Amino acid sequence: MSDFRVVLLSKKPQLKKMIADWHLADVELLLFDSPSDALAQLSDGECELFIFDTNSFRTSKHIVDKFLSMRGDADLIVIGDQSVLTNSTTGSQSGVVRRLPLDIEDKELKAAVQRLLRLRTIRLESGIVGRSLAVNQMISIIAQAAPLDVSIIILGESGTGKELVANSIQKQSRRSDKPFISLNCGAVSEGLLESELFGHQRGAFTGAVANHEGVFARANGGTLFLDEVAEMSLAMQTRFLRALETGEYTPVGGTQKKFSDIRLIAATHQDLLKEVEAGRFRQDLYYRLRVVVIPTPPLRERIEDISIISESFLRRENSAHNLNLKGFTRQAQNLLEQYNWPGNIRELRNLISSLVVLKQSGMVVPEDLPPEFHRREAPGHPNLPALIGDRQELGLELMAATLLEMREDIKQIKAVLENIGLSSAPGRQVGEIVETFSGDCGFITEPVSGENDLQSAEKILIEQALRSTYGKRRQASEILGISERTLYRKIKKYNLE
Repeated sequence: MSDFRVVLLSKKPQLKKMIADWHLADVELLLFDSPSDALAQLSDGECELFIFDTNSFRTSKHIVDKFLSMRGDADLIVIGDQSVLTNSTTGSQSGVVRRLPLDIEDKELKAAVQRLLRLRTIRLESGIVGRSLAVNQMISIIAQAAPLDVSIIILGESGTGKELVANSIQKQSRRSDKPFISLNCGAVSEGLLESELFGHQRGAFTGAVANHEGVFARANGGTLFLDEVAEMSLAMQTRFLRALETGEYTPVGGTQKKFSDIRLIAATHQDLLKEVEAGRFRQDLYYRLRVVVIPTPPLRERIEDISIISESFLRRENSAHNLNLKGFTRQAQNLLEQYNWPGNIRELRNLISSLVVLKQSGMVVPEDLPPEFHRREAPGHPNLPALIGDRQELGLELMAATLLEMREDIKQIKAVLENIGLSSAPGRQVGEIVETFSGDCGFITEPVSGENDLQSAEKILIEQALRSTYGKRRQASEILGISERTLYRKIKKYNLE
């Protein structure tokens, strides 16, 4: 059975023959010239790559949007003009999307296909779950750096999967059949760290009743992973740097030098540059470690991955305990996505384990989640009208958001505003200032003027929500507090496609 299934939709016989002649190992190629047949094949979610040659298809954009709205994580290569992807939304589909020109050469297309399949292999073998941009970038760096025998440092908060990344690098490296040894520097006392790194001779200190091999010796020929490397003292950093540069070290209590050939992968949750500036980390060691830097993003910056990771953990826990917890309701999933996740993926994994044990079957509802998932920084919905002082006026800065949240006709809202005296207030235009969401940047102010101030405010809010989510309508609708259908209607209304 083939490891990958690739769907090609094209009306060019020569392109079909060219791709078929590649004879890619472990790849089953499925050829279509009918969009409905190709999409039907892709709908089962068991295909890994969709190659769409847009030439001669008048409904190319519709085909792309239809594919991107499917559940699954197949990657997409679009051969055609950029306009086919304009304002497209990834919807439930979470694969990599790449566009290539119509005049793409055979070897370039083949290289693009092979690269995407290799990245997918790395993802499957590593156990790294998620299809967000940050995760795709992380997988890409692993693919580039792993085969090269250079030092790598992994930076990220606790619980973000740094050891998974280190394991993936080792599996993709030339040392994959050699030892992979890990040591958490923060879990070893200062007095014992040198012994754990370089080993010790019998009688070197009280309790040293036998010779002991350190991780440098055990990892010889393979990969050494040092987690929380910033926890080393300055004195220990000096000895470690020398051993790293020369490969030579002396066990504690010994006199004879030994040699070890290792590939080093280090990790820390600290900001190493700040540690260097504060004098707590050697600058020369800092530059020796950061040949290649791989950041592991916190879960709160990977909101689109939360449902994918949850499902993965859920399947694993159900299988381990022979239980049948089916999943999360939409309301419960929303609470997961709104939570800050200070413990990152580790916290999510432990939550799923707990829910499987306590719930065992059915669907997880909001009431099943711990109290911290129900806490809000401020009461009420962020898009609801706010009471200002004792006059219960509707603040101008919340007007645009109120329009969308109330989901009423523009004329009705304007009538309400007129009744409370805002639109007739001397010297104040209803659309004078509109504050709208702008992704991570918080609020920005933009002037709105003209005869249709209220509609202009609504249009600006929609434009910026789409811009902040890179055109992803589902996420934009959640930011705006309206349904996808309502958002689609308003996009048509304001010609924002």
